[in-house]
Amino acid sequence: MLLPFSEIKFSLIDFDGKFLPSFVNDLARDGGFRDGMVLAEAQNKTGYVLVSGGHAVLSRGVAYDVAGEVLMPVPIETFLEEKNLKLSLMTVGNDKIFKYLSDFLAYPTFICSQYRFANVSFLVSYLSEHKETALIGFKHGNAMDVVAFDKGNFVFLALFDTKKEAYVFEDNPVNFGSYLGNLDILKPVVLGVKVSEDIFASFGFSSGLDFLEKDPVIDESELYFSIFSLVFKNFADVVTEESLAKVAEKLFSYLKGRNPQVYSPLAYSAEKGDANWDALLETRKNISEEYRFGGYHSYLDEIFLLLLKTARSLLQRQKMKSLVQDIRALLQKAEDKNRDFAEISDRLSKLLKF
Repeated sequence: MLLPFSEIKFSLIDFDGKFLPSFVNDLARDGGFRDGMVLAEAQNKTGYVLVSGGHAVLSRGVAYDVAGEVLMPVPIETFLEEKNLKLSLMTVGNDKIFKYLSDFLAYPTFICSQYRFANVSFLVSYLSEHKETALIGFKHGNAMDVVAFDKGNFVFLALFDTKKEAYVFEDNPVNFGSYLGNLDILKPVVLGVKVSEDIFASFGFSSGLDFLEKDPVIDESELYFSIFSLVFKNFADVVTEESLAKVAEKLFSYLKGRNPQVYSPLAYSAEKGDANWDALLETRKNISEEYRFGGYHSYLDEIFLLLLKTARSLLQRQKMKSLVQDIRALLQKAEDKNRDFAEISDRLSKLLKF
């Protein structure tokens, strides 16, 4: 279900929901997106993640019944289980609109009803008479028109234009009156949200951002990086520090030649006896959205196979066998700690046989 936005930056279809935390965390890491929201749609439910100043500040999930008439809150974590999300990144370029959008998602609804059971005229009059700060939503299909009131005064109407597939923002109360006059024909679902400090204090606010800690790309990458460091440690056992620096330079030159946008920051540190593997996370922004999540492991697999090939040329047979055993043990330990690593463990175990 759409909520007011300024512009759709891009959309992805068939997005694996488990990478939703990675997508949102990337926005903060890359720093190119400031204010707006991430919209995740799956069948009859929609997840919203508001982004302010480049960082996620609030998430909410809602679902509707089959008829699309009854709203129910759902945990944002349920979207991580979806395999075919439609993911959209939308800007909200007006601070006032963003503030009311935040309120619409942050506060509980006090009314959710089919239009024929809601007295909208009375509701508008009540808000004006009691000088309420509130929002009324009118759900038309997959879009929500939103009306904002500040201390009883009409502020704006955010109206979704189906022809332009964009929101039009009206601040003329006369046009708002005309809109209300057409509702009897359209018969939307009506939602109401009151905004007050008392309500905020009473219902227990949660930002809903705990899901961001479940970032599979970061977790996967850190597992790979620990393996890469283990391989370099074994190199250091059999070659001099000077030779190891030359080996690293040769490896990284090869990788940078294949894909400089991804591998360019890789460098060897004689002091640490290892490379700056974490720097690879910064260059993920250079990979298209199509490959930077579920397909990102292919870049790490390329490094893994290159290190294995190098290890077989530098290490004696018994030392190589010991390294493979250590890698398998590391994978097993990771899998025991987190079952989500089972797929990674299977993939790397197969690569170890090459």
